[in-house]
Amino acid sequence: MRDTNDYELVSLAQENNEDARNILFDKYTPLIIKKSKDALNLVNHHGIDIADIIQECYIAFDEAINNYNQDEPATFYTFSMLCVERRITNYIRALNNRRSMVLNEAVPLDEGIDKVIAIDNSFEDTLIFKDAEGNLLQQLIDELTPFERKVFNYKSNGYSFEEISKVLNKDIKSIYNTFWRIKSKYKKIKEIDD
Repeated sequence: MRDTNDYELVSLAQENNEDARNILFDKYTPLIIKKSKDALNLVNHHGIDIADIIQECYIAFDEAINNYNQDEPATFYTFSMLCVERRITNYIRALNNRRSMVLNEAVPLDEGIDKVIAIDNSFEDTLIFKDAEGNLLQQLIDELTPFERKVFNYKSNGYSFEEISKVLNKDIKSIYNTFWRIKSKYKKIKEIDD
């Protein structure tokens, strides 16, 4: 399947083929990381972490896969990179609009948040759940593909990415990519819920 072109991979990914989606993520990850680093160098903003920009890029790339229309004149590469660049611009603009906040990721304790996804600077992200009741968790689970549910269940039970890759017999990059997609889906649900 690695020899399959982008158009076929996108089409398969839009039909919930996890392998095709992972291949696209693997193929485009170097470009996403480069665009993230370039953006960080341009803004020279102390409150922005490269992992945050990369996460935003992965969210945009996943949306590009889901929304790409092969009938349009733009190639998938052009469309996806445009989505990534716009997401970076919007993210940085939003951060700049919140300069008065002490911490960009601060969460008030009195909001009764059911769960928080915390980003670890070492790129090995972990899920932290508080008060599993509420419907955010159920909304997230309803949005996940079967494979994403497996990764989510293992990760929420304390498994490392390496352990999950061994249990599910998938390479580590596949697990990272799947986890990024889970986080992006959670973030969308959280934005709608707020």
